[in-house]
Amino acid sequence: MRHLLVGFSLCILSTACVEEEQQIIPIPFNQVTLTDGFWKERMKTEISVTVPFSVYQSAPAVERFRRCAAFRAGKPTELPETHRFISSDLYKVMEGVAYSLMIQPDEKLEKFMDDVTELIAASQQEDGYLYISHICGNPDPREMGEKPYSWLVHSHELYNVGHLYEAAVAYYQATGKDKLLNVAIKSAKHVNKVFFEGGDPNYNNGKPVNQAPGHEEIELALCKLYRVTNDPLYLDMAKKFLEIRGVTYRPEGEGVMAATYAQQHAPVSQQTEAVGHAVRAAYLYTAMAQVDALTGLHDYDKALQAIWNNLVTTRMHITGGLGAVEGMEGFGAPYELPNLTAYNETCAAVANVFFNQGLFLGSGDAKFWDIAELSLFNNALAGINLKGDRFFYVNPLEADGERRFNHGNGGRAEWFGCACCPPNISRLILQVPGYMYAYSKDNIYLTLYGGSRTTIPLKGGKVALEQESGYPFDGKVRLVVIPEKKERFSISMRIPTWATKDEFVPGGLYPYEEQRHLPVEVRVNGEKVKYVMKKGFAVIERDWVSGDIVELELPMPVRFVDCIPEVEDNVGKTAVTRGPLVYCAEEIDNGRPVQQLFLGDATEEKAQVTIEETGELKGLDFIKVGGISLVPYYAWCNRGDNRTMLVWLNKEVSTVGLQQGEMKYMDSIGKISASSVASGNAISEQAVCDGKVATSSADFSLERWVSIPAENGKGQQLTFDFKTPYTLNSLSVYWLENPQENILLPVSWKVEYKSKGIWKVLELYVTDSYQLGKDRFNVIHPSSNVEVEAIRLNIDAQQGKSVGISEVRFE
Repeated sequence: MRHLLVGFSLCILSTACVEEEQQIIPIPFNQVTLTDGFWKERMKTEISVTVPFSVYQSAPAVERFRRCAAFRAGKPTELPETHRFISSDLYKVMEGVAYSLMIQPDEKLEKFMDDVTELIAASQQEDGYLYISHICGNPDPREMGEKPYSWLVHSHELYNVGHLYEAAVAYYQATGKDKLLNVAIKSAKHVNKVFFEGGDPNYNNGKPVNQAPGHEEIELALCKLYRVTNDPLYLDMAKKFLEIRGVTYRPEGEGVMAATYAQQHAPVSQQTEAVGHAVRAAYLYTAMAQVDALTGLHDYDKALQAIWNNLVTTRMHITGGLGAVEGMEGFGAPYELPNLTAYNETCAAVANVFFNQGLFLGSGDAKFWDIAELSLFNNALAGINLKGDRFFYVNPLEADGERRFNHGNGGRAEWFGCACCPPNISRLILQVPGYMYAYSKDNIYLTLYGGSRTTIPLKGGKVALEQESGYPFDGKVRLVVIPEKKERFSISMRIPTWATKDEFVPGGLYPYEEQRHLPVEVRVNGEKVKYVMKKGFAVIERDWVSGDIVELELPMPVRFVDCIPEVEDNVGKTAVTRGPLVYCAEEIDNGRPVQQLFLGDATEEKAQVTIEETGELKGLDFIKVGGISLVPYYAWCNRGDNRTMLVWLNKEVSTVGLQQGEMKYMDSIGKISASSVASGNAISEQAVCDGKVATSSADFSLERWVSIPAENGKGQQLTFDFKTPYTLNSLSVYWLENPQENILLPVSWKVEYKSKGIWKVLELYVTDSYQLGKDRFNVIHPSSNVEVEAIRLNIDAQQGKSVGISEVRFE
């Protein structure tokens, strides 16, 4: 790695605030009332289930602040757990709670916010620094550095406070209470001093740190802090952090230390491709779009357009998912879009919505909302179940019923060790009403349809709107327009790409199989009217009077979607869509593993749409085509885990691939040896790679490996020798436990690998840890893909106890 010494002046930027008349301004979500339909039901679940559930799950993070506050007060206490980013998960939960309070007041939730705010304020140092592990003196130097801000590439110090700023702004807007906001302001002024002014000998010997963080977030959070305080300092800081990325510091390693991993390979204004960790990248692009929109300088327009085009033409799944490559949670080569192993982190889908909303607000172009909608209705919503209490971190486009793709789970999880995704999708859903309407001085934009009402403050007067729509299952939209007085202005209604173009979404990756040009009609007071298409919007300009009714009907036939041949996984396959929704086949509806299905001579015209009348998916539109039953992708895995699912359906029987249960890696393993093997039936070290997995950690019905009881602190080992060098992307362990037989989970475990005859400690990916979860696979990834000759599991068993493993898997 190297610090680049360049002639870069960190002067205060003269921020050119955009005139309000030129801006496209979104209507805040708390000024839009959902009246019926799809989003109102999701919002009810969010407020009644997800928000309180997330509060419950955040208890360990709250406890860290309680201990930190006690430590700073000089009270006896255990030191907080050493952790880089668990505080950020709490901040996101708090942000979601604040949004919930804006919609529905709740004394209990407000007390939670006030109580945690007190702990956060008590944990913050007098100078504004806020990062528990350094404050309490128990950091892990390898992850956090010896001193504050000494390992910014991976410490998450600024990532954490960025999410604090967002929570603080939201809670201030919800209640008017400013204590948390003052904590955020104190932190931001501290960051400005330490990073851009210098002079504090406690940080970097008093010299300005002048380095962008490894995980982007603070940049877009500073934009929010600017909006609520109107203090240009914070917008200037956001701009500075963007300007120094890839300039003052560039790592020169591999994997998580590659310059591209955190988009540090070039100045942001010169970047043209989506590279590295997907969430970091999308947060960066969002901040660039927001800074451009707020300053009016448009310094990043060229880069953002190039990056967006690169995303939609080469690196985005049909579900709107970003970051297809599992090991780095990020972007691979162009067209590297696998289905079974697709990562598509829920946080990346959320960030994709943020990014495209920012691009729309800066341009007025509907194509950006076409992508935001795609990601919102498909990848993002798939991240949370219909009941609101189980989650996907990972969102593949195929499940084989065997692979535990979701951080060790073959389905949805209650929570995660790295729990960034659950509160992220929660805060997104709560903000959805704020994505429905926007305006400029004399133009109203309808960007996302749904039953709702709001009031738009145009320059000429207020205009109330009442919308009825069954979107996304019904393309009919009815809008009642109620201006205060007769007034001339425009109403711009988004006409999605999927409704009128030859492709499902912009970018050329996913063309329709059949070209059908379907008309879109707009009526005002029952009469068909002419409209002008402008940047993807049907624009109707006229003198409006109270009670005028606008009706739009978007055609929603079932469509078959192709994929360009550069995406190898999709050759010979078809996806099925309707409106903005991608559909998939699930085993539960089709009676067999869906990889065995094929469309044959099925056509779009023969497809049938029915409404599910019972069960967990009651009220959802199903599609039946070619004898295959399909459900919306966002609703899959709501009826049981470890079952097959498929988005890209085989066109012919010749394209049917692996059957359920086939394992590719088995032939690579030459020998498995163990330090000890207990006596008994069905116990063998060879069983850990037989492709058979226990139904739970208490299931001892299958062959398995069990060690002899540990004595005198002696560890247990499992060693796997490969026939030829094997590229390791991930390793998963399924632990067994039977207290009656003295078989317990170990105290800890580690992994070593042999490369070129030398044993080395496996360095883990930045968000991974050696977990001991029951009833699931415990998955780890190397910090970068490594070629191994052998793998060794070093297991620290409890004294006098045995350890047991059902299965170990390598990918």
